[in-house]
Amino acid sequence: MKKSGNYYPDNNSFWDYVKNNPGIMGLPISESKGLDLLNALRDIREAYIEDTEQGDTMLTLLGSLLVGAVEGHGDMMVEEVIVSEAMAKFDSQIKGILNEGC
Repeated sequence: MKKSGNYYPDNNSFWDYVKNNPGIMGLPISESKGLDLLNALRDIREAYIEDTEQGDTMLTLLGSLLVGAVEGHGDMMVEEVIVSEAMAKFDSQIKGILNEGC
């Protein structure tokens, strides 16, 4: 990112910078887990570009995770996010398998 001049980078260079510099803005979620907030937002952006419904689901999961962390349920919320991610991957893979059979 630029150190002077235009402080508002174009979309791609900003998200590339975030991708190449993980952990710029970390948030504690529980005693043993943290969240790379900017990379989570980058993942959500990429999901929205592909599929708005998937992006909306990911945004809701992020919001739920943040609320859960504030309420002291961070570990439980992380587990739910992991399960949701696994289900999404499974759904995507099974759709690919079923489409190949057509």
